[in-house]
Amino acid sequence: MNRRGLLPPAPRSISLLTGLVAALPLALLWPALRQTLEARMLLHMLLEFPALFASGWALQRIGLGSAWLRRLAGPLVLLDWRGWCGATLAAIVAAAWMLPSLLDLALLLPAVAATKYASWCIAGWLLAGSLRRMDPEVLLFLAGNVAWMMCSAGMLYLDAPVRLCVNYLQDDQRNSGIGLMLVALLLGVLALRQVLQPAAAEPCTPAPDRARVNG
Repeated sequence: MNRRGLLPPAPRSISLLTGLVAALPLALLWPALRQTLEARMLLHMLLEFPALFASGWALQRIGLGSAWLRRLAGPLVLLDWRGWCGATLAAIVAAAWMLPSLLDLALLLPAVAATKYASWCIAGWLLAGSLRRMDPEVLLFLAGNVAWMMCSAGMLYLDAPVRLCVNYLQDDQRNSGIGLMLVALLLGVLALRQVLQPAAAEPCTPAPDRARVNG
């Protein structure tokens, strides 16, 4: 730690990468790129949404080095007891933007599109701080809940006999369903790995020497 008691500064390459990730939403200001991403349901849900989430996450990491941002986030930390607020918001945002009607509205109404961008960035920003306070049980609840919702939505998109979104073809809908199910499986595996890793890293306590105890 330095003399202010802050965390040591990150390497320059990592800081640059974090800054680039934080600036990802600015790329959506380019109409051609935004239309390319949002023209396909698979890219809209499995590329644009994670990019917005990662941008909020990176913004939170950048804000760790700012004293006034830490003071501003102080009351929020008190409300986010053991990461429950961050987990709840992330689950709500993920569930909301898997609804076909909201996907259509985000392409038709600028206000809904702005809400989409803001909600994913805020969820990433809040969860980046919540994860450090989150108990393993809360992490499993969050990952399991989101993975279950993604898998359910994926099966719905895959098996629906008709188009659920006006703006996307049925083949694109099926591909998105397969993608959601694969991401749900990956999310569950990563959550289990994160929860089990600390337990596996704990050193085994040697049994006491009986002869030394008797002596």
